[in-house]
Amino acid sequence: MALDEVLTFDPADPGFLADPYPALSRLRESARVFYDVERGRWFTSRHEDVRACLRDKRLGRNFRHVMTPEEIGVPPLDPRWQAFWDTERWSLLWLEPPDHTRIRKLVAAAFTPRSVEALREPAGELARELLEPLAEAGEMELLYDFAQPYSIAVICRMLGVPLDRGRDLLDWSHRMVKMYEFDVPLQAATAANEAAAEFRDYIQGLIGERRAQPRADMVTALVEARVEGGRLSDDEIVSTVIVLLNAGHEATVNTLGNGMLAFAHRPDQWRRVVRGQVSAAAAAEEMIRFDPPLQLFERWVLTDGFAIGEVQIPRGEKIAMLFGAANRDPRVFERPDEFDVGRENAAQHIGFGGGIHVCIGAPLARTELEASIDALRQWWPGFRLVEEPRRTGAFVIWGLDGIRLARV
Repeated sequence: MALDEVLTFDPADPGFLADPYPALSRLRESARVFYDVERGRWFTSRHEDVRACLRDKRLGRNFRHVMTPEEIGVPPLDPRWQAFWDTERWSLLWLEPPDHTRIRKLVAAAFTPRSVEALREPAGELARELLEPLAEAGEMELLYDFAQPYSIAVICRMLGVPLDRGRDLLDWSHRMVKMYEFDVPLQAATAANEAAAEFRDYIQGLIGERRAQPRADMVTALVEARVEGGRLSDDEIVSTVIVLLNAGHEATVNTLGNGMLAFAHRPDQWRRVVRGQVSAAAAAEEMIRFDPPLQLFERWVLTDGFAIGEVQIPRGEKIAMLFGAANRDPRVFERPDEFDVGRENAAQHIGFGGGIHVCIGAPLARTELEASIDALRQWWPGFRLVEEPRRTGAFVIWGLDGIRLARV
């Protein structure tokens, strides 16, 4: 493919969004790295390079601790979306050391193998409770009826967030994550900012409740934590709880939707899971590899002298890593465009990031997915699509609007 063809990559094109993988494959095989003038960033898509960028300390999620926006020609944050920026300010996805290290250590204490394993049985019970009546009904909208209430309940249980506002939490999250896409429309940005303000106010109220009446949950732990002689600020707690709630269910919901769509088109693969020929854990890894819920993650170049291969990338530039392309790199995965639930090295996928920003909730997501698949193969051993589902229209956070299944 010629260079000018490579640079026509358009993640908003309806044809691309219908099936991005042929285009992502052409990008990966045509250039190790390329610059997109329209979007003002570099793209890299090969598994080895994406993994290396995720771990390279010369790259960061944020640049403001070492450079000013004026220094590198980046426009200031749009003040119209101040509520959203406020919730991002102390997010683990935004911070760099030492602030990132300080807050992540506190959060990691709640995601120990023991604490996550303790959720396995309750997660399995919840999945069965939700799926049994849906199986009796014979039809369900997988995301709305099962995946969303299931995943939000699990993460809320861990954090200590009441479920009485579960649908509000989902609505706030869905609106906020639109801000991670390219070229966010005015209406979507306005909705995201309003959601951030409402979400912030709700968590601030929850912080006040936990100060008055502590409980054995993560919100209380963050409120009471002492770090280097001081406490976390309310703003730090708000950002931390919001990112954990948002990330804690978006990945699980979209992986289940994307994965069950793949199974619906390949019933032979679902039969392997139902018959116990392939474990739920193995199936979950291939679901993430084949059609990941996060397609792109970005880093800023923080130092001089950074290069990918022979291509020098200047300080202050942004690099976008294409996870979906990396997960289908034939240098790592044989027959990468095939959905094979028994794939031996599926867990080498880049679905949870890497480096200091590797997804802290990855063990919990895996537990949720395993429990969901186990319950689905029990209560939905045979199913078909009622209709072909539609994508959300977003690329970075990659999922379906819904997926309606009928039991057979």
